Amino acid sequence: MGYESALASIKEIYGRTVYSHKTHEKTVEQLNGRIVWLKWINLVLMVLTFGGVLNAVFAGGAALNLLTVLASALALALAIYRMSFNPEKEILAHRKTANELRHIRDQYADLIGDIRDGVLTDDQIRQQRDSLRDRLDQVYADRPDTTSKAYKRAQKALGTEEDMTFSKREVDRFLPPEHRDPPAER
Repeated sequence: MGYESALASIKEIYGRTVYSHKTHEKTVEQLNGRIVWLKWINLVLMVLTFGGVLNAVFAGGAALNLLTVLASALALALAIYRMSFNPEKEILAHRKTANELRHIRDQYADLIGDIRDGVLTDDQIRQQRDSLRDRLDQVYADRPDTTSKAYKRAQKALGTEEDMTFSKREVDRFLPPEHRDPPAER
């Protein structure tokens, strides 16, 4: 079977899909972190504004009134930012993309296994490769943009932190006992 060039191409696309998937996951982590900070800042600004309003009602004072106006303006600016850019919606888009990429990534891994096992004809290999590429192109066409920072975090996670890698022993621990490999003889 002359599948070597198809296999090389499929493995290349598989690797890019792994990186794209992890980059979208890292983007979700970044955005979640940003949202947490924005919520805390918003809370602090609301407390300062409320405290300033109470002070203005009961005590007055130009400096505290000015601080209240400033805190209120910052809270308003933050609210406008969150309504305009909607980071929660962006997170959902990245999660959806990551899930679609994970599914396609796993199908590429299965295809590589089937090719190595010799259970597919050359035509079946090309058909599945082309079908997966079409689906991947559609996901990429609809995906939100990521950042170089997210890509660098994905590189670190996949490289030095070894995300997506498991030892045989780890995998066996996840399986029910009846599906585990027998222990190696010593």
